[in-house]
Amino acid sequence: MRTLTAQGLPFHTETALTMGFEERGVRTFGAAQTRGDATVFVSPIVLLPFAPHHRVTTKVVLPLVYKRYNASPNPQYSNAGIGDLSVAAKWAFFASNRPGGTTRLAIAGAVSLPTGSSNAELADGSMAPRPLQLGKGVVSGSLSLVGTLVRGPWGLSADVGHTRAAPDGDFRFGATTRYDVAIGLRLPFYVATIRTKTVQFYLEWNGSITARSAQDGAVLPNSGGHVAYLSPGVQWVVLPQLLIEGSVQIPVVQDHNGTQPNFGVRPALGARFLFF
Repeated sequence: MRTLTAQGLPFHTETALTMGFEERGVRTFGAAQTRGDATVFVSPIVLLPFAPHHRVTTKVVLPLVYKRYNASPNPQYSNAGIGDLSVAAKWAFFASNRPGGTTRLAIAGAVSLPTGSSNAELADGSMAPRPLQLGKGVVSGSLSLVGTLVRGPWGLSADVGHTRAAPDGDFRFGATTRYDVAIGLRLPFYVATIRTKTVQFYLEWNGSITARSAQDGAVLPNSGGHVAYLSPGVQWVVLPQLLIEGSVQIPVVQDHNGTQPNFGVRPALGARFLFF
């Protein structure tokens, strides 16, 4: 069903689609976010190298990361390099197609490898806090259930997933439960062929609930919590194999445990290219 190429993909929410811009392509984008006195720039390179079946896709994500601590009057810390590489796969175990639409359910799993540096130091020689490191330093894994409904120009996707990381010595990362919902509208409503240029507008809700971390068996009170973003976005399908996209994530829920700095607005801009 190549006609589904005309239906784009939300910027942040996973979909159960395994065709179009989900198969044999590459994606990259740049995103920036502040949290208190820290600024983070991330530019992942996402490869979709192998689709062994029309209901199965694979994905490799290599993030390029720059982190800076903005202490006045000059930055006291900065770190740049490769983050943690992740390898993922998605299987659409249920698919019901109809003219101009589809209903799909999928399972997506990912493993993150500790390729990013986790031993950077501050100017005084002390170890930089974990949020300022490029990687976690341990393996982590996630599993998600995803659903997608496409009816003509309208698309609805939702996912819920759970992520756990291996312990790092006496430190244990809090597990994270992520949930996302995205609704999309494609213009024009009617697409004659896959070569029709389209624009898609999306409104997403992206949330995560993280348990408190622990050190030496003691729970860290100032860790974890519930964060959620309202994320409007737009995509322009320039060619059947080229998509340009942008999004702005606006934090609307910041229910942190204990005392923690708030997140700022997170703009992002990128593109996807599909190899036919």
